Amino acid sequence: MLSAFQTQFPPDAISVRYEPFVRTLPRLKEILERATHENAAVCHAIVSDKFKSFIQTSCRSGGLPCCDLTGGIVKFLSQIARSKPRCNVQSLHRIDEAYRRRIGALEFTISHDDGLGLDSIHEADAVLVGVSRTSKTPTSIYLAQQGYRIANVSLALGIDPPEQLLALPPDKVVGLTIDPEQLVLIRHRRQATFGVNGLNYGETDQVEREIAWTRRLFSSRGWKMIDVTDQAIEETAARVLEYLVDTTQPGEEIPLELE
Repeated sequence: MLSAFQTQFPPDAISVRYEPFVRTLPRLKEILERATHENAAVCHAIVSDKFKSFIQTSCRSGGLPCCDLTGGIVKFLSQIARSKPRCNVQSLHRIDEAYRRRIGALEFTISHDDGLGLDSIHEADAVLVGVSRTSKTPTSIYLAQQGYRIANVSLALGIDPPEQLLALPPDKVVGLTIDPEQLVLIRHRRQATFGVNGLNYGETDQVEREIAWTRRLFSSRGWKMIDVTDQAIEETAARVLEYLVDTTQPGEEIPLELE
């Protein structure tokens, strides 16, 4: 919540230190003593009534601004649900079936990154394809953290896509494309940072040919396309999820409609 709120302020307007997993009173006292020494504000998401009261009392005595992110929301939800909250911090990180599904999805996605595990690629919920540096891996990992089994395959001009990929149902594959100019900049930065070698890796003409080829491929195979130009990983992932339940025609680019 705090990270979302910070986006409405200039960069570096607020310096934040996060203190996760505060579950004991000694640990809480240590944090508040440090905050008092630094004359910092305290913004918390503690669910324990006892700890909430301790924070409020400590901040008042130390003259520290204090904001409870959960208190008002929990009270509101309690009223409409007509139920008292459990105040159980363990509930946030339960090792249940949903947790095991997310871990399994992560394991699957890592073992099917960048063309790995082609023999079992058909077990994926979705397969992301595109040329190098179109955000296939980070988008796959992001979706895996939500419990989706994602594979990704890198495409290269002049090399036939894997047979296992071409054998998949068209509605399981999502093609990622990008503005050639932006891809050239991304590849130049990567070459400078990591020393990536390649005769035409960052040349404009080569990149334009790659993008044009992938667009033709996506269209001919009936794969939907997502343009990731100037788009955050979260947005791309949201559009992939839209695709998984979307009923538009294959080969049609998915519109972005996020609030």
